[in-house]
Order: sequence, then C-alpha cells, then structure tokens
Amino acid sequence: MHENITKYLDFFSKNTLSKEELQEQINLFVRGFSQSEFMNPEAMDIMGMRGWATRSALQNAIPTMSAEDACACISAFVVQESFFQGIVLDQIQQGILPRILERLKELDG
Repeated sequence: MHENITKYLDFFSKNTLSKEELQEQINLFVRGFSQSEFMNPEAMDIMGMRGWATRSALQNAIPTMSAEDACACISAFVVQESFFQGIVLDQIQQGILPRILERLKELDG
C-alpha cells in the first residue's frame, strides 16, 4: 500500500549515495509524498498531541506506530522541509525516517 513511499528506504538507509544523489532522492521523496494521499495537513498537531516533539520520544514511538501515525510524522517532516531545508536529511541521518519507512513496510507486509 505504501510502496511509493517505502521504495526510498534503500536510498535513505544505506550510505552509498553521494551527497548530491541523496539530495536528489530527498527532493523526489518530498515532492512525491506531498502530492500523495498520505500527506496529512494536521500532521504538526498530531505530532504535538502524541508528544513526539523530541527525537527520543519519536524513536520510542516508532515500533508501535500505526500507518496513519507514520504518515503523519512524514507529513510533518515534509511541511518542515518547506520552511527549513535540511529537516528531512537530518531525520535520515538520525535514523528516524528510515525506521519510520521500515515500520510502514512492516505494516504493509
């Protein structure tokens, strides 16, 4: 169900891309996700209500997230990226976005 999103897991979890290639994949991911049916305009509110304002809280929540929650997190990252370029890259480098994509893949399986 989320194949168009989880296909980026390989790009984001492996350290084999150049900086430019990784940024190109991030741009494609952000553009594709923002135009998908999974983009949640209430994402920032959901993150706040769930108490996912810190990396550690988010990391702890990932294993039990629903697909809707995972997509809300990604939506929040995408929204933030439009204001502060580099947010998605930071979430990748911190291991958060790859873990969320893994969770979506797990839920789809």
